[in-house]
Amino acid sequence: MKQLFTLLLICGPGLLFAQKMPDYGIHQIRLNDTDKTIRAEIQPVTSMPNVHAELTYYWYGTGSIHQLQGGFSGQLLNGSYEEYYINKNLKTQGVFEKGLKNGVWKEWDESGKLTRQLTWENGSWSGPFTLYNAHGQVAQSGRYLDNQLDGLVSFNAGTDSARTLRYKKGHVVPPKSGTFLKRINIFKKKKKAPEVKPAS
Repeated sequence: MKQLFTLLLICGPGLLFAQKMPDYGIHQIRLNDTDKTIRAEIQPVTSMPNVHAELTYYWYGTGSIHQLQGGFSGQLLNGSYEEYYINKNLKTQGVFEKGLKNGVWKEWDESGKLTRQLTWENGSWSGPFTLYNAHGQVAQSGRYLDNQLDGLVSFNAGTDSARTLRYKKGHVVPPKSGTFLKRINIFKKKKKAPEVKPAS
């Protein structure tokens, strides 16, 4: 019995430490700056990305977060990303995938009002976006496609002032002349074809 008790004392702690310990943030970084606090994830990536020269990559190294167009030299940001003001209000929130911004990114002012919401796809603006005024009301909304405005974009300058423009690849598409009803007017009389008189 004494030998069994001694064996348990020797092996017991080893069995306890052999259990898988929970992940308490070994893939998270926290940086404190004079005007903000950053919390980001650097989850291991399954494969290295194909680097594109026109895209900006975000990575962690030497105790800070860096951004570089067309390359990186450290651990790629991969996972959730949050920036906080000194008063603990959120400043920026989004997700990185292999160093590139992806999904919906939100930004707030220091008082907690939403200032903008952008959709990213592999490091480029692609998808719906909304910009807000100082009162938290929608000032502009529409879509981006490959960093360029595309489709209908609404501009709201006040309660009674709003306009919508159509964009294609970042350029305003001029409105077509005439209304839709004028172009398909079914009541319009058809012109008779000129009569051709037989030669005499």
